[in-house]
Amino acid sequence: MNRHIDKAMQLRNETPMVSNCAQTIMRAYADELGMTEQQAAAIGCNFGGGMKCGGTCGAITSALMVLGAKGIDSPAVIRKKIAANHDGLTDCVDLLRNNARKGGVKKEHCDNMIKESIELIDEITNKED
Repeated sequence: MNRHIDKAMQLRNETPMVSNCAQTIMRAYADELGMTEQQAAAIGCNFGGGMKCGGTCGAITSALMVLGAKGIDSPAVIRKKIAANHDGLTDCVDLLRNNARKGGVKKEHCDNMIKESIELIDEITNKED
């Protein structure tokens, strides 16, 4: 694993878990983005659960926020790669419904979306460096 994934999984395993998917990714990159974890969590607070209404997955939106903060304007890359891995789906409600149909567990699914998004962020930023 990489340090961003390690940090994210540490946050996701806190008891009680206080960070949604978007907050988790934002907090994992907070130092690099020049903000505190509290500021990063505040930015991501309304993006978890698909903007709290089942829309675009919070792991995807936070990945886009991190990339934007790093000066990378390529939203199609993240959405396309993640959609390709999830039957073309990017909305939280659809991803969770599809996961449930396959017998998946919600937390495991969300943790995997976080890991996948972080891997893509790091792949894209390493490519850009």
